[in-house]
Order: sequence, then structure tokens, then C-alpha cells
Amino acid sequence: MPPRRPLSFWAGVGLGLAASPLLVLALARIVTALYAGLDGDGTYGLAVTGARDFAAALDRHRGRHHRIPALRDGLAKLAPEFMPWVPNDPWGTPYVYEPTGPEWADVLSYGADRKPAGVGANTDISARYGRLGPRPPTWLRALATLVLIGVPLGAALAAERDWCAGLLAGISAFWGALLIAMVGGSMHSLMAPLAFAAGVAGLAGAVAVAWQLPYAQIVAFFAVAASYGLVLHLVST
Repeated sequence: MPPRRPLSFWAGVGLGLAASPLLVLALARIVTALYAGLDGDGTYGLAVTGARDFAAALDRHRGRHHRIPALRDGLAKLAPEFMPWVPNDPWGTPYVYEPTGPEWADVLSYGADRKPAGVGANTDISARYGRLGPRPPTWLRALATLVLIGVPLGAALAAERDWCAGLLAGISAFWGALLIAMVGGSMHSLMAPLAFAAGVAGLAGAVAVAWQLPYAQIVAFFAVAASYGLVLHLVST
């Protein structure tokens, strides 16, 4: 039987489960505000996904035919063998096909303004390189890391207090569950087994803290740190 924990511990668990997504959301809103609503309605994200779908279809074409479509044929050559149809980007503009040889090509969207270059929602998108405009400043990522890693570190160091132990358990459970949910639909990825293992470690760390097992705080904190790093990697690729 697990040890009986006081109400303050479970209050800390609830705080950890609630505070973690709120902190992530607040940091995302800061990025959105700094970059003029880059993806306020999800349109920019759809454009990124669409460009990457073309890149994957090009790779399948090259794997089967040992070359990519000629420039004169364009992306239309991919349908219907490698994708059902050739869509436009979310702003109604055809994606731009840029072959640079017989075996490699990029696919671009020019963003909301439908013209090369731009900032915010007008930033160009590359299937191979992602966002081509200015990226969030390094200080913003450092601030996010300081907050999202600093809070569980402080909770781990003060885990003799029941509410701090509960806070650490809640944070660990949140990041573990988030990571497992992110990789659940993409287990073909080489990163997926590692991400899944880190997610399980986060959930296990939360249980270990609740059961007051030896070194539970260390396990939970490092699981949070690993989960945070892997979430950043999955989001940025």
C-alpha cells in the first residue's frame, strides 16, 4: 500500500498539473505577441505541414524512380501516385517547387502576403529548412527554460515540504503524459522510442514521489528535464 499523503501534497499535485500547461500557454502567447500573430489561428502551421507533406512525397518519388520530378512537370507529377492531389497553401497560392538537381528539391510557401520574404504570418516557409524569417530570440528560449526547469528544480530541492513534493509530482506527470501523447501517433519515428521512454519515466517519477521512494525527487526532476528537451525537439522538427 502507498503511504498516506496529507492534503497539502495532493494540493501540490493539482497545482503542478494546472500550472505547467498555463506556463507553456503563457510563453506561447508571448511568442505570438512578439511575432505579430504568426500562428494565431493555426494557418501558418497548416502551411508548414503542407510543405513537409510535399517533401515526403518527393522523397518517396526519388526512392521509387531514382530522381525527382523535372521542373517542367512540377509538383503535379506527384499526384496521384505519391499524394492524392496537389493542394495550394492555406492562403490559396500554389506551393513553389525548387529543384536543385536530379535528386533534391525544396518546396516553399510565401506566406500570407504571397510574396518572397516577410515577417510574422508573411514569413516564407521551406519544406526542408522550416521558417525562413527571423526566429524567436535566444533570450526567450532561455527564459522559458529557466521557468519550466527552474520550478521543478526548486520543488525537488524543497521536497521535504509536502506541497513541494506534490508540485514536483504534478509537473512530472504533466510532462510525461504530454510527451507520450505527442509520440503516440508517430511511433515510426526514430526519436519516438526515446521520447516514449522519457514520458514513461515522467509518470513513474510522479508515482515514485507519491510513494516516497528513495531518490524519487532526482528521478522526477531529470524526467521533467529530459521530457522538456524532447518536446522542444519534436516541436522544432
